[in-house]
Amino acid sequence: MRVIVLLAWKDLLIEARTRELLSSMSLVAFLTVVILGLAVGAEPLAAARVTPAILWVTVAFGATLGLARSHAIDQERQALQGILLTPVGRAEIFLGKCAANFILIVALQAVVVVVTAVFIDAEAGHRAALLAPPLVLGAVGFAAVGTLLGAMTATTRLRELLLPILLLPVVLPVIIVSLTGVARVLGGAGLGVLAGPLKLLAAYDVIFVLLGAWLFEYVVGE
Repeated sequence: MRVIVLLAWKDLLIEARTRELLSSMSLVAFLTVVILGLAVGAEPLAAARVTPAILWVTVAFGATLGLARSHAIDQERQALQGILLTPVGRAEIFLGKCAANFILIVALQAVVVVVTAVFIDAEAGHRAALLAPPLVLGAVGFAAVGTLLGAMTATTRLRELLLPILLLPVVLPVIIVSLTGVARVLGGAGLGVLAGPLKLLAAYDVIFVLLGAWLFEYVVGE
């Protein structure tokens, strides 16, 4: 566990010093929400219907961009290759990288919720606490799959194109279930109604994290 925390802290410390990933992800998310908000217009009912989709479309777009750039930075600086030479388990490296990506995605989700509440649907801000469980659990699965596939495509010249093509179909079940939970929250449901989607999200997260930890060794060994 200590190794995982240190590896995650290393990535987060680099990001804190450079502010390269979160700033670009947040800017893209902000512009995406504003454009979608202008498309929705001033119709409250229309905004309420599309807010869950806007949240996840924006998060998926921004997070995919961030994941691709994160692995590109590691590849350019030979950081991952250096870590692979140390006596650290491949599963621990995956979990550390996944944890750092998860924290960045959650930070992005917080930005998206705030911007959405300001420009599209104020209900997103009023019910932010209840939005957190489906969004955060969705971020776990997204980070796990994105970390694995990001490492797989990092050495290719078309990584920015290949990653979303591979990532989004695989992580689609997580997005759909999380969307269901977000829609219920914005529809006025309480935490008890979220039990079904949250349990399904937790199951998906466990599967994706375990598969990622197992397959990562083969991905970086190629």
